[in-house]
Amino acid sequence: MDMALAEPILPVDLRLYPCDLQGGISTGLAQLHRQSASSASKAMLKIQVNLTSPRRTVYLEALSRIHGVEAVEKNADALVTDTIPDRSLPALIDHPQKLSLDQLRELRGAPTMPAHQWRYAPNVIPLQESRLRGKLGEPGLLRIHHWLTAETCPASLAFHQVDLSHWFFSGKPSSRYSHSSSDYLQLHLGYPDSGMSLIDIATNRAGSNDYYSMHLIGSHGAAYADDHKNNHLLLGRTGLHSLIPPANEVMTIRNMLEEFLNGIIEERPWAVTTEDTLNALTTVTAGADA
Repeated sequence: MDMALAEPILPVDLRLYPCDLQGGISTGLAQLHRQSASSASKAMLKIQVNLTSPRRTVYLEALSRIHGVEAVEKNADALVTDTIPDRSLPALIDHPQKLSLDQLRELRGAPTMPAHQWRYAPNVIPLQESRLRGKLGEPGLLRIHHWLTAETCPASLAFHQVDLSHWFFSGKPSSRYSHSSSDYLQLHLGYPDSGMSLIDIATNRAGSNDYYSMHLIGSHGAAYADDHKNNHLLLGRTGLHSLIPPANEVMTIRNMLEEFLNGIIEERPWAVTTEDTLNALTTVTAGADA
């Protein structure tokens, strides 16, 4: 199936997607819910976004597309931040991969959801839904190509792709091999049930267009997410030969915020935890196997 990043007609309700996670949200969430339950139909959930632009702008735009929520500068019910919060309010941590392993460990048990935003991308959600419903069977091979024009270290972009690999294979790899240079990184991850993923990241490419594709092959079927049908056939030395719309980051953030808000309202664990962040970071930073 070919899934571009176009916004669907109907909003995605992530409450429909099952998760198999342990743990709970701390008593602070329960207290928040009890205090607001009696007036839930009247009161807006107040969210304070403690980020700098441009991330702040993206989050505020995403919040404006969600019913029953209000962006505030004080007296908030929950926070969006990129620093270590106290435990008094539920918090969504933007760019959690920038925290140290020790800082992430300190957040265990806190009412904190790390922002693993690639899980909520419009082209990734249907792929994971197909896997969870058994349409693909057991995952066998995941292949990701992420090519960018930005002059940046490719290893700095590996976190979210490795997290997707962990997510699809429901665990951590048992083996890891890598090959890298200043503008290229290839990761080969092997999983206990013989599944494997190949993650290919290239930066500092010519032209002005980025490219992303993902293929997941299972025992019963396969699915893929791409920027655009046959996009790779249009990618030349000077970039793409036709105009391709960029990824809809606002919708991705909106989907993720809906999961954050639903977890608060429903008093349930979020579908992503700091343990997921720790696992992905450990895989990214681990030394290659001999």
